[in-house]
Amino acid sequence: MVNTKNIPETDTTRMDAKKKKSKAKKILINIAVFIVSAGVWCAAAYYGYIYAKDYIDTSIRNVQQQNAMNIQQLTERMEALSQEIAGLREHIEEADSTISSSTSVQRRIDDKLEDLEDQLEDLERALDILKEAPNV
Repeated sequence: MVNTKNIPETDTTRMDAKKKKSKAKKILINIAVFIVSAGVWCAAAYYGYIYAKDYIDTSIRNVQQQNAMNIQQLTERMEALSQEIAGLREHIEEADSTISSSTSVQRRIDDKLEDLEDQLEDLERALDILKEAPNV
């Protein structure tokens, strides 16, 4: 006697085994897809990081070069201004000495003018005396 219950059970077991295999394949495929996706995302993130870092480094270098040129220009301007200030100081010192000498000259002129005024007063007095004297 052949057991008829065994035959359907074998088919169901075969079907269950096939389902398990297909389920396992789906799980493996999902895991593989996940790993590939994660790898792609990791690679994209890594290359994005490298690109951004390179861009930022290049920008920083450009800014540093601009700053170096600006600093050099400012240094040159400062040196030129220092030279101009030194020249102005020399001119001020010359003008000061000229003013000092002109002040002393002015004092001498004032002294001479006072002397001349004194002499003029003396002459006026002498003239008044001569006017009062009888005509000879």
